[in-house]
Amino acid sequence: MTVAAGATAALAAWAVHHEQWLDAVLFLSTYVGLALGGWPGTRLDRTSIATLGAVAVLVLHRMTFSEAMADINFPTLALLISMMIISAQLRLAGYYDWVVRRIVSTAKSPRVLLILIMLVSASLAALFANDVICLIFTPVLCVGLHRARRDPVPYLMALAVSANIGSAATIIGNPQNMLIGQAGNLSFGAFTLRVFPLAAVCLVLAYFAVAIIYRRRICSQTPALARIPEDHPAAKEAVTRWSMIHKTLFIMALLLVAMVAGPWIGLSRPIAALAAAGMVMISRKTRPRDLFALVDWNLILLFIGLFIVIGDAQRHSLLAPVMHAISRSGISLQSHTPLAVAALVLSNVVSNVPAVLLLKPVIPVAATSTWYLLAVVSTFAGNFTLLGSIANLIVAEQAEAFSIRLAFSEYLKVGVPLTLLTTALAVAYFQFIH
Repeated sequence: MTVAAGATAALAAWAVHHEQWLDAVLFLSTYVGLALGGWPGTRLDRTSIATLGAVAVLVLHRMTFSEAMADINFPTLALLISMMIISAQLRLAGYYDWVVRRIVSTAKSPRVLLILIMLVSASLAALFANDVICLIFTPVLCVGLHRARRDPVPYLMALAVSANIGSAATIIGNPQNMLIGQAGNLSFGAFTLRVFPLAAVCLVLAYFAVAIIYRRRICSQTPALARIPEDHPAAKEAVTRWSMIHKTLFIMALLLVAMVAGPWIGLSRPIAALAAAGMVMISRKTRPRDLFALVDWNLILLFIGLFIVIGDAQRHSLLAPVMHAISRSGISLQSHTPLAVAALVLSNVVSNVPAVLLLKPVIPVAATSTWYLLAVVSTFAGNFTLLGSIANLIVAEQAEAFSIRLAFSEYLKVGVPLTLLTTALAVAYFQFIH
């Protein structure tokens, strides 16, 4: 019997014996739905499944409303929403559009173009989240590559993998890092100093992976492979509002200083982020409702639903038999290698945020190096397949509008070897600097 089968059997037997079968059904049905991406015969997606799971927990009196509210990590949500608002202002000001157009127009050779795309997307993803960068960059990049007669697939692959890797370098680079930063009480500055060298090396590996696998397609010119829809916003050059951009970047710089100096000035990251978002909203040119419209409320609801479902499972010790079964098999999830394997597998089964919520309870708060590893591996895991990260899916879906197909099998050429290599490197790195 495999470890997974033994853990599932232990959970089922324990639930029946302790009359917690209802909690087990709610938990398993939610996570199976997350793994499938929806329920067959319905149009439910991951967000609605997590939300319905939370509603069922409350309706069936498995938790009180007060208990459910106590299990929601509001500091993480505040940080996530604030960063989305700041990024939305830069998007409306035309900053991201300007950056991509500058990259495509100034690159002197295909390899320089590849390097610039990866460097810029990784750097911006570390500050403004990988999903946002992929959403903004993909359409403009498709247009630029179309006009330069370049095969778009290698460059879109580079965009996806580099945005994922870059987002691992900071606590605010992606949702799971924000969650881990709060759970492990991690320092913004210490996290970045520790993880940045690893992310930089992995970004170099990603460049060589794309450059080697697509060595012919990168350098060869090709007939136009994409069509540009006339009504698509990327077909027209966006208006660049430099006053808004300068103001927002200045506020972002102040926020980074506040996050680094937070322990000394008594200001927490969520409060600093909320203050920065508030300053961004004070504008004569942008309506707050336009900023709110660009916040990913689906992701916020997904977080809330998962907080409640996982909270119910923990409150009724539902995961205890699973952890016990894993422990009896001789596997310790507090050890780096087993934790990395678990994070890699779970992140590609149920996505990285649900995976982090599942693994979070087994890590001691003081185990800083282990928190770092979980943050990095759960992020790198997004590069394994096209479905491993929302950022990947955004690139693929945005490219479809230009008749560019980023196939699942195509993505595996780079994703599988790169993810295995970077995950192994992360395990060795954190064991060495422990």
